[in-house]
Amino acid sequence: MVTKKAYILLIGLAISASTIFSTCTCNKQIIGCDNTVYSFILDIKAHPDSEIISLGDTLWLEINSPVEFEDISSNTNINYSKAVNLGSAIGFGEFADKDSVIESANSFDFKLIYGKNQSNPYVSKIREYLFVEQGDRYLFKLGIVPKKKGIFGIGLSNAVNVYREDDKCTKADFVISFKSTRQHYYLNPNIDASNSDTTQPSGNYYFKVE
Repeated sequence: MVTKKAYILLIGLAISASTIFSTCTCNKQIIGCDNTVYSFILDIKAHPDSEIISLGDTLWLEINSPVEFEDISSNTNINYSKAVNLGSAIGFGEFADKDSVIESANSFDFKLIYGKNQSNPYVSKIREYLFVEQGDRYLFKLGIVPKKKGIFGIGLSNAVNVYREDDKCTKADFVISFKSTRQHYYLNPNIDASNSDTTQPSGNYYFKVE
């Protein structure tokens, strides 16, 4: 399995989406606020997924997903359109050495094509975005342009307690996971490559800027 330290970026640099995006809006006393019924996986892709990118080049993060998902628990398909607070906090870290990760969100410029930027008080380490719905699909496309050289990692928080515009009580959790993307775990000095299971859903991605 991936070592515990491997998730420094996701845990330490990306603030939990439950804090950022969820709001207690359900007024039904019987159900309560945390009535999470569904669990979904939402795929994201990084391209080009090269180990090395050059200063000034653009790394794209992209979600292009139908609004119908398979519930992890029941294996049934659920139309989960009109989500109000579906998004992610993206943490950015630079590996100075094995025991040090530097907050590095300000080491990049950003080009947002699809999505909604959300303000946050942690601009040195994260950027927050909501995804948008168009034509029965959820879309997100963010260009990341490095301004300095180094070895970096990004971690996307999962989205929890996501609710819909017409149903604020039946909530869903979304595991945001890279798919069809080489994630370059070996660039993270905290990961033991010989004892890693990278088949599990993960929102972590690593790259080198030269």
